[in-house]
Amino acid sequence: MAIDDKVFQMLLEQVRELNRRTDEITRSRTRVHNNIRARLSWNDPPSLPSEQREVADEVVEALATPRLSTMQSQKLWRAYFGK
Repeated sequence: MAIDDKVFQMLLEQVRELNRRTDEITRSRTRVHNNIRARLSWNDPPSLPSEQREVADEVVEALATPRLSTMQSQKLWRAYFGK
């Protein structure tokens, strides 16, 4: 069962805010994105400076939220990665 729509909307806003914060702390989002994707797929992630790692930790936590429907998960992914 998917999480409640109200809870999902709050999570979606959180992911959008994390996307904005990523833009603020780095000019090249590629390394942060690679770190997040690696962690979500259980691969060895590239290292990041502490401020970027903190944001990446929050993104991973949000994107790995249990009980997301497939559609919710895809929406969160697109909200952060833009795909």
